[in-house]
Amino acid sequence: MVCRKPTGPGAKTEPRQRYSSFEDAMAAARKLASEHDAQFHILETVATARPGEASERTLL
Repeated sequence: MVCRKPTGPGAKTEPRQRYSSFEDAMAAARKLASEHDAQFHILETVATARPGEASERTLL
């Protein structure tokens, strides 16, 4: 997913569209950055929470 870099406390970073591959997301982010003269980020899943999971995991 690609989102615009937040610019202040009230800025929203919600994803605007989903892409099937990292390469597609990067191409879209570069195009958006060029068109809007602003930074865009690519968001990827770092963890998944499932109902009924017994163990806790950390990102470190």
